[in-house]
Amino acid sequence: MDRSMISKVICVLLVAAVMMPVGRWVYPHISDALSGVQFETLEALVSASLGFGISGFFG
Repeated sequence: MDRSMISKVICVLLVAAVMMPVGRWVYPHISDALSGVQFETLEALVSASLGFGISGFFG
């Protein structure tokens, strides 16, 4: 694996480590406004955006 691939994998792990607990904490607060699929889609978009931003910063 080259350096850019390693930095992307580290970014994915970092985002997943942050978003998993945060997503579970936030979900009860917005569950009335969004369905499960809508929340998961929103969480995926935020995670991807955060991951690409971190990846661009490091690599």
